[in-house]
Amino acid sequence: MSDPRASLVSAVIAVVAAVGLVDPTMPPAHVVAAAPAALRLQAIVRSQEREFAVIDGQRVVPGDRVGAWRVVEIGPDSVRLRDDARELELRLAPPIRRPVTPPGEQP
Repeated sequence: MSDPRASLVSAVIAVVAAVGLVDPTMPPAHVVAAAPAALRLQAIVRSQEREFAVIDGQRVVPGDRVGAWRVVEIGPDSVRLRDDARELELRLAPPIRRPVTPPGEQP
C-alpha cells in the first residue's frame, strides 16, 4: 500500500511543474528589461541659443526619439530618456584631469 502523503506530494509537484512558479522577489518583467547597451551619450551642447545632445551620432533635442526612447530632458552632464514603461539616464563620462607640470619640472 502506498503512503498517502507521498501521493499528495507527487500531485503538488506535478501541479507546480505544470503551472510554473514565479519568484515573488523578482521585479515584474517590464522592470527587468535591460536598457539598450548600444545607446551612448557622446556630447551635450548648451548655450543661450540652443541645447542639444548627441546620442550614437544622432543630434537630439527634448521630444526627439532615439529608437523606442523619447528624449525627456537634457542636463549639464546627462540626458533622460523614457519609453512606454521605463526611464533611462545616459551620463557623460567624467573628464580626465591630469595635473599640469610646468615646463622644466619633473612630475
